[in-house]
Amino acid sequence: MARNDHLLSVGNEALTPMTSAMNSLTAQIDQLTEVADARSSARLATLKTRMENFSASVTMVGQVKAGKSSIVNILAGRPALLPSDVNPWTSVVTTLNINTRTEGDKRAKFTFFEQEEWDNLMVGGGRLGELANRAGADDEMDDIRRQIGEMKAKSESRLGQHFDLILGQSHQYDYFDEELIQRYVCLGDEDDPDINPKTGRFADVTKSAELYMDIPQYPIALKLCDTPGVNDTFMVREQITLRSLRGSEVCVVVLAASQALTTMDMALMRIIAQFENRQIILFVNRIDELADPVNQVPEIRDRIQDTLKQNNIDASTSVVFGSALWAEAALTGNPEILSDESREALNTFYLAAGFGDQAPSLDKIWALSGLPDLLLAMNERIAEGAGTRLLDRVRHRARNIASQIRATAVAKTLSGGEGLVRDLDGVSPEEAIATLSDQYEKKVAELTASLRAKVLERLNSAETNFVKRATDSLIAHLERNGEQGTWQYDPAGLRTLQKAAYFSFARSMRKEAGALYNTAAVDIETLYQKILGNHLGEFSIEAPIVPRVPPPLGIGRTIALDLQSTWWRRWWQRRKGFEAYAADYTRLIASEANSITKDIEENQVAAVLENVRAILSDFMREQKETLLSISASAESDPSRNAALMAGLTPQKSRDDILGDILKDLSNEAA
Repeated sequence: MARNDHLLSVGNEALTPMTSAMNSLTAQIDQLTEVADARSSARLATLKTRMENFSASVTMVGQVKAGKSSIVNILAGRPALLPSDVNPWTSVVTTLNINTRTEGDKRAKFTFFEQEEWDNLMVGGGRLGELANRAGADDEMDDIRRQIGEMKAKSESRLGQHFDLILGQSHQYDYFDEELIQRYVCLGDEDDPDINPKTGRFADVTKSAELYMDIPQYPIALKLCDTPGVNDTFMVREQITLRSLRGSEVCVVVLAASQALTTMDMALMRIIAQFENRQIILFVNRIDELADPVNQVPEIRDRIQDTLKQNNIDASTSVVFGSALWAEAALTGNPEILSDESREALNTFYLAAGFGDQAPSLDKIWALSGLPDLLLAMNERIAEGAGTRLLDRVRHRARNIASQIRATAVAKTLSGGEGLVRDLDGVSPEEAIATLSDQYEKKVAELTASLRAKVLERLNSAETNFVKRATDSLIAHLERNGEQGTWQYDPAGLRTLQKAAYFSFARSMRKEAGALYNTAAVDIETLYQKILGNHLGEFSIEAPIVPRVPPPLGIGRTIALDLQSTWWRRWWQRRKGFEAYAADYTRLIASEANSITKDIEENQVAAVLENVRAILSDFMREQKETLLSISASAESDPSRNAALMAGLTPQKSRDDILGDILKDLSNEAA
């Protein structure tokens, strides 16, 4: 760790309410466990484990050489951890697991591509080859095949001819250092005599790297994911970056101040445009390299906000300016690493911040570096997002478990049917429970099938409408200009329609799944009342919480229509006649539009609907187990049950304790 790692604590105040609530909820679960039976105790232990294993995921994306790795290094308190120099460079998605539980002494894990993934790259050229094939870009495919040959030859020379034996495998270590990391995640210049020959030995075939470390300055577990630039040669890592972002709570977009004046690259804009506004933080790095930072920063902010508006991203998205180099100087206590220009920019900022009459200090340099603002923004989003959702789910489950404990306790005081209502339309409790469980299994299957059909209908309609508009535009262009020049139709309209279809699906899912869950809870509660009658007193079963719908990141992936390259010039040159243009373009644009629809369906919609089904299934299974246990308990020996219920504490009855805990859980939720 760095010399001044206490600086990493700045910004933790945003997490204090969340961590306090977690501690309070843990204490309440412990209280519940004291009065719970074995089954409920096991469920409560699972809830505690879920809170103990809470980890917030933060993913860094951005322009090449904007300083993503430098920022991650600072957040990890180890400025030299991941390579951040121009040569070698990071080529692998690397995740820092901070304060998470590990298996044994594992401190590093490097996972290689699966054989199928490698074959897809070597034979078809990965995603880029897929796009080139679809567009009929034969010349580009030849170039891709040449690059593939060079890549394969380089890999074989590094790892031997049988290098493919490591595919699908992983290497684990009980330590990590800079040299080990560079061996797996860096691609370097083989002709550079200053580069360690071991650098990048496995980089071509490494799919992901995971490092494990403890940082006591952070009060929670974090997963910091450092990604390469999204436009790699074969677009392999664009897919891996998208996969990382799918589970991410916060997306930090790192830009270089000198590049931010132009624009963020379009591949990056397409990806972050799919996120909710509060999930995105823009960190503009390297303000120490600006000639006039005090005046240039507001100008850059305005231009960034204009770029966001043009790409339909909320202009109120958080934008933080800073310098990883200043942060490193503060963290290491070594201002000597600053160049004259960086030092001059820092002095300018120091005066502009009103610190001119104060002695220079590392704390003030840290404040000016922007890292405290970044940490605060990250923590705010973690607390209001994943943290709040976890607390809501655990409180909700704890309240239901408390109700189940109460019902089970009541059942144990009853004997041989005495006092039971048994208003079950002439069927046994077991039959009533099984019937209700089967009914909801069918209902949720019907609901998910209906939701899937509706969203696919809308997505297909979006495709059809877009293809028609694009083809009409192409024909109009040909009628005006003949076959001269080239023409490109912006696929932003397609993405807008697909996003609208996806969010319509999300609204329908929340409404219809919520209604189904509520009905299930009412029917389950009624079943408790029918079995135990008025012995229950104040009693309720709450409906499951409807799952969150993640952002449709698949919409942001690159398709052939996004590529502004020589492909299109050649595409035009090979075609003659209006009909050939229209037919071929319609075929291309339809296949590209369908590739996004397929991605949304397979990687987004399917996962959401499976979650809808699984949540209701788990709820019904848990309630079914409790109801069956209650039915059995109510028919057992009354003297034994009385003994089981005898004074758990001298001051309070079980019912009093449960009532107090339920009141506390309800008050905190409110």
